[in-house]
Amino acid sequence: MFAVSATLSLMLAAAPTEAWSLERVVAEAVERAPEVATARAEEVATEGVRAADGRWLQENPQLEVEVTSDVLTGDQGEQRVEMMLSQSVEVAGQRGLRVARAEAAVDAARARRRVVVLEAAAEAVSAATELERREARARLAEEALELARALEEATGRRFAAGDVPELERNGAALERARAEARAAMARAEAAGARAALNRRLGRPAGAPLSVSVLADAGAEAEPATAGSAPTMQRGDGRGASATQPKGTEERPEIRATRASLPSPLLNERPELQAARAEEAAAKAEVELLRRERFPDPTLGLGYERERRPESHGAVTDLHTEHLLVARLSVPLPLWNRNQRELAEARARRSTREAERVARERQVDAESAVARSTFEAARAAYTALEAARPAVERNLELMRRAYEAGELSLDALLLARDRAFSARAEAVDAAAELARARTALLRAEGRLPTGGVLR
Repeated sequence: MFAVSATLSLMLAAAPTEAWSLERVVAEAVERAPEVATARAEEVATEGVRAADGRWLQENPQLEVEVTSDVLTGDQGEQRVEMMLSQSVEVAGQRGLRVARAEAAVDAARARRRVVVLEAAAEAVSAATELERREARARLAEEALELARALEEATGRRFAAGDVPELERNGAALERARAEARAAMARAEAAGARAALNRRLGRPAGAPLSVSVLADAGAEAEPATAGSAPTMQRGDGRGASATQPKGTEERPEIRATRASLPSPLLNERPELQAARAEEAAAKAEVELLRRERFPDPTLGLGYERERRPESHGAVTDLHTEHLLVARLSVPLPLWNRNQRELAEARARRSTREAERVARERQVDAESAVARSTFEAARAAYTALEAARPAVERNLELMRRAYEAGELSLDALLLARDRAFSARAEAVDAAAELARARTALLRAEGRLPTGGVLR
């Protein structure tokens, strides 16, 4: 039994980690983000305030009891008992304004919560994109290392045959050492990117994690046009061009994308919704303070019992009276008429109005910049993908020529550097395209998956 358990453990440890999709990264990041939990708590708090502001009677009733007796003075049996129940009543329509202010505050809190969710999702996808980019660069570094080792072996064979000098053999060994150093650094950078993404997902920093977000970012693919690079295949094998030439199929180090521009939202971005709701709440608060300048009467209803001695000739007895008391009190707004509160509320209203105007301008600018950046990133990626197969073909031809003794080591290293530089730039361009698409979706008020928050 122990042997079986150990074997299963080894099999599970050796099994490859399933790559997280774009949707899974977004869902987990939103669920685990502390700032999202804080925004949700604030939304619940505003809903509680709305329920409290919707009460018809805001002040609690007041019960007064008064007992008067002559037990310490004349001891004639005089006594008066009075009970009064009073309630303050609003007569200037304050409840409707309080409800309007609370409703606007709830709308603002909901919009701010959506803003926080969009930010958390976009940052998580950016971290996932960086992880996939780092992993792709690490794989490229490993391939470069393998090529450097093969080059060192080929140079050693040619040196043994007397075709190349010792200087060239030493140069090949130096290139292999440099490739090993670059591969080690690339692996370390990938580990750092993985730890950063794990932090956003609420996982241990060293937990194994692999993502596949660049392919998901290109879910809305465009058909290939004349003169453009062939459309790369998705992970499920769909979307491949029928005229895709051999050698340009999807490569393991990169699975991205030519995403199309998302259509603009029909409604406003959450930032604008929050700014408008905060402005509406500030306006309602100003009007509420103006209404509160009107005095609120206090109505009271009570019962009074009075017992006092009365003389009837030579006879004195105690006479008891029962009284029903109604009371109305109205404060006189002579000195305090909410002058300070009104001044502060008017200043907040002006501030919220200015913030709303600034937010509208910012949203327009962000949307325009995000679209132009996306177009530039897509054009850059398309150009690099179109040129990369020819560069790699040149590398293969020059490698064969070097092994045949028809080419110098310097020329081969130059071709190698160009080929791997082109592949690295294509990886970076794919990651930049994914980031630009995420930024564009964010500028349109959408999640990185293209969905719209409700």
